[in-house]
Amino acid sequence: MAGPTVDDAIAAYDRLSGDLAPRYAAGGGERFLKRHAELLPPLPGPVLDIGAGSGVHADALAGRGYRVVAVEPSSGMRAEAARLFPGSPVEWIDDRLPTLERVRQRDELFAFILINAVWMHVPPPDRTSACAALASLAAPGAVLSLALRQGPSPADRPMHDCDPDAIAAEFAGHGFAEIQRSVNDGSDSGAGVTFVRLNFRRAAIDPTGRPE
Repeated sequence: MAGPTVDDAIAAYDRLSGDLAPRYAAGGGERFLKRHAELLPPLPGPVLDIGAGSGVHADALAGRGYRVVAVEPSSGMRAEAARLFPGSPVEWIDDRLPTLERVRQRDELFAFILINAVWMHVPPPDRTSACAALASLAAPGAVLSLALRQGPSPADRPMHDCDPDAIAAEFAGHGFAEIQRSVNDGSDSGAGVTFVRLNFRRAAIDPTGRPE
């Protein structure tokens, strides 16, 4: 039996956005900025936040002076982000994994890419194409920060398993070298939930086009 699709996840976030977005935004984005202080690029970026949800991280990055493009396929979550962060300079795009077609059409490379608690919604057969899309968007030397949800799925949002080692290997095959790994408490998301954060750096390219 097939597992949940990306469309299933988007429909769930549309339905639950009024409850989830304020909860996600409650902690603010300063803790994220502090944890990534040594990995963030020189201002103004650019920065790409994929599955930006409530907008809390995108707004925090923009507040530091980064030019932020936020991707969020749920219209409900985008509406909540506009309500929670009125006047934010973040640019929002309705797009989705695995193809990120609209973002790729911009023909822009990003110095920092954030994918926070999103990968569990990407069906495993689609993850190779998702990695390829991300590789096409990452500037040489860019950092990609990926938070993987571990533990039981909530009843209203079925999710796919995310094995950190397997996912790190898949990203490595697309030119992303793992540089940091950490485990963070996720008990506010449910009993038995943790988040594993994998930070990667995209291979730099020398003028001949070969990885350095």
